[in-house]
Amino acid sequence: MTAQLIQALLPYLPRFAEEEGNFFSVKSETLVIHLINAGYQKEVAENTLAMLENLLDTLATLNPEALKKGEWCFISFPAQLLATSVLTALSDTDSRLFPANFWNTQGIANDKKDQQREVLSLLENARCEYHVRQQAKPIRYCYVAWSILKLDGKILFYQREDTHKRHDKSAGDYGLIGGRANQNDILLADKDAVLKALQSPHSELIKQSLP
Repeated sequence: MTAQLIQALLPYLPRFAEEEGNFFSVKSETLVIHLINAGYQKEVAENTLAMLENLLDTLATLNPEALKKGEWCFISFPAQLLATSVLTALSDTDSRLFPANFWNTQGIANDKKDQQREVLSLLENARCEYHVRQQAKPIRYCYVAWSILKLDGKILFYQREDTHKRHDKSAGDYGLIGGRANQNDILLADKDAVLKALQSPHSELIKQSLP
């Protein structure tokens, strides 16, 4: 249903000329009316349009001043192309932005892992850098436990396995004994609860389980 709704929306999007800079905006309430005329309930039309507006605003394709006036207006022709590309993909159930197995992590080569990392790095670096208040919320949490072992006046370290392919080159080739906690480190039968706790901030369950 959502794909069909977006298909109905596409012909009524604002436009920006490829040359000369001509453009026109469209009121969001007008877009809602078009969707209602296409047979969708007002609440469905408004909620879906609000979600799509949020998406396009996150992609920085819509003019923020026009948005304040309740209008959709593309920043430029390339912005229109990006918005249209994303919306067209969402409106087509056969569209994918990545191969079907792109995010698979089982038994993949290092170059595939690097491709995944590059995509995530691009998105996350942009999300953090361009956050209006510079307060982008984290999406990943890690709980770690390290030990300091001293033998004959020397601290014991272990050599990292990924010294040649490690993403963070500043981390060095050696680390303290220990590492990141995973679900197998927590002695609790409810593994779903453990996994959720591991991926949440300030989890007392995980903190109390670590040595």
